[in-house]
Amino acid sequence: MSKNKYHLPFKEEFFIEFGGITKKDSHSWDISSQRYAYDFEIRENNLPYHDDYLEIENYYSYRKKIYAPLDGYVIDLCNDYKDTKIRKNRPIVCDVDDVKGNYILIKHKNNEYSLIAHLLKDSIQVKVGDIVKTGDYIAQVGNSGNTNGPHIHFQVQDDFNFETAKGKKIHFTNLIIKRNGKRRWRKYVKNGDFVQNKNK
Repeated sequence: MSKNKYHLPFKEEFFIEFGGITKKDSHSWDISSQRYAYDFEIRENNLPYHDDYLEIENYYSYRKKIYAPLDGYVIDLCNDYKDTKIRKNRPIVCDVDDVKGNYILIKHKNNEYSLIAHLLKDSIQVKVGDIVKTGDYIAQVGNSGNTNGPHIHFQVQDDFNFETAKGKKIHFTNLIIKRNGKRRWRKYVKNGDFVQNKNK
C-alpha cells in the first residue's frame, strides 16, 4: 500500500472502468507496475460517449483537466503523440511505440511515483524539473497510446522505470465513492465505482 495519501487527479465525478486491488478487479495483474492501476472515464447513461462513438469529441472525458494528485516534482514526461484513432467496436489499440502515449511522471515523498497517461498532445502544463502542488492543473485527457477511448490511466509505483517498477495499492484520501447510485465506504476503490474528490 502507498505510504502517501493521494487525491484523485480530476475534479469531476469519474467512473472506474478498470482497476482494483484483487486479481479479479486488477487493471493488469500480470504486469507488475500496472497491477494496481486505474482507468477513469466520465460516463452518462452508462456510456462514456454520446452519439457517434467513433468521433473522439463525443467522449465526455475528452479534454477534461487533470490535476496533480500530490505534491512532488516532475521527473519525466512525453508530449510526442497524437490521439489513437477509435476503431469500430472500440478494440484496444495502440497507434504509437509507447503504450503510455503522452504521460507525466511525478516523484513524491517516500520514493513513490505517480504516472498519469494517455494525455492530450500539447495540453501538458509542466516540464521536467517543475515542482507541483496537490491540485495544480497539469494536462488534459486525451487518447494517446494503448486505448479504446479517452480516459485517465493512473498508477503509483515504487520506481521511476515503468517496465521494472512494482505498482502500489493506492491510498486515496478525501473522496466520495458511489455504486449503483448509493454512497459506499471502503478502504479501496474498484471498477464499477463512481469516484470524486470531496472538495471540488
